[in-house]
This record gives sequence, C-alpha cells and structure tokens, in this order.
Amino acid sequence: MQTCSFNHRVLHDDVFLIDPGKTLDNGNAHEMVQALTNAQTDGFRFVILDLAALEFLSSAGVGSLLGSVDLFREQGGDLILCNVPAPIMHILTVLDLGDFFTIRSNEHEAAVTCGRS
Repeated sequence: MQTCSFNHRVLHDDVFLIDPGKTLDNGNAHEMVQALTNAQTDGFRFVILDLAALEFLSSAGVGSLLGSVDLFREQGGDLILCNVPAPIMHILTVLDLGDFFTIRSNEHEAAVTCGRS
C-alpha cells in the first residue's frame, strides 16, 4: 500500500485499520480519501476507522467518509467506525448518518463484523 499519513495497520488479509488522529477536516480529508481508495485498490474489503482520538470532524471529513463507503460495500465489504466519541456520534446523528455508517463499540466488535475475531 502507498504511504498513508494516518496511523494504520493491517489486521487481516482483507481488513485494514486507520486511526485518523484528532482532526478530520479540510486539511486532511483528501488524505483520508486517498488512504481509503488505496486500501480498496490494494484488496482490502474492510476498513475499520478507529475514531477514539477524534476531537473534530468537519463537513469535509464527513464527505471523505461518505464518498468511500460505497467503494467497499460494492465489493462485499464495508467501512466500519469504532470507538466513536460522544461528540462525534452527535454530529453523525444530527446529520442522520448514525444508521448509514456501520458503527461498533470497539476494534474487536468491528473485526467480528468483518468476519474476524
């Protein structure tokens, strides 16, 4: 996989985990799109986004995620959010995206959703 500026690691053959850090906004949304596109191109059917450290999510950040979900779902995979802080969950709920995204409590539950344990 090409270099990803976010903390990341391979969990399984087809599962990739990305930690976007504290901010996902105009300054790095394009990097998120690129990281997700690269993961899909490299054969990862599932990407787990660990949002535990996320403090700020802008509309550009939301857009970077929305634009990538279908890439994975079309291949029988998914983009899964885990460890979503309450303020970030509030943003997703206000935008009526809480049911659109696959959201799990923690990395283990997200891995189980991918068929891994």
